[in-house]
Amino acid sequence: MKIIFVWIQWSWKWTQWKILSDKYWFEIFETGWALRTLAKEESELGNKIRDTINAWKLVDIDTIWDIIKDFLNKNSIDSNIIFDWIPRSKEQKDLMDILISDFKVVLFDLPKEEVTKRLLWRMYNPKTGQTFMSWTLVDPVTWDNLEQRKDDNEEAIKQRIETFFEETLPVVEEFEIEWKLIKINANQSIEEVSNELINKLGL
Repeated sequence: MKIIFVWIQWSWKWTQWKILSDKYWFEIFETGWALRTLAKEESELGNKIRDTINAWKLVDIDTIWDIIKDFLNKNSIDSNIIFDWIPRSKEQKDLMDILISDFKVVLFDLPKEEVTKRLLWRMYNPKTGQTFMSWTLVDPVTWDNLEQRKDDNEEAIKQRIETFFEETLPVVEEFEIEWKLIKINANQSIEEVSNELINKLGL
């Protein structure tokens, strides 16, 4: 089973990744992780990515597709995989359709008001980048003091939300027309989101 996760920020996506990975042996394709892993390899693609990163340049879209193809080639055709990257244009969607012939798109749906509330109050560990619920003041693993991110302000959050609805959602709606979309109500507890996700995926 191949799944593309689509989410607006703070909709329990990371937690659901872990649950599916632990329970159902899903591999995770996360763009940043894939870039860092390949940059350590002595290969043509690895050298290309490493040179791009060292030059402080953004990795172009063609290279992203090469990374996805490399990841697919290293996994069995029958592997369960969750992709943490969603095409943001018709051209990118068409390429995704070619690379992955049979997949489902899972949208973690959350009202704008709830996204704003969650992001305004979330905490994070500046050393690890991991985020936590608003009531958590200390990282339970490292015991570092947590703080609020400087970009978690109303103006920045509003911009992130609008970008999601303007750029990502139109592509998602195309998947819905093709009967590939599964909507999950993310405005529930983590356990309820997980149960709905597992049921709708038929796991």
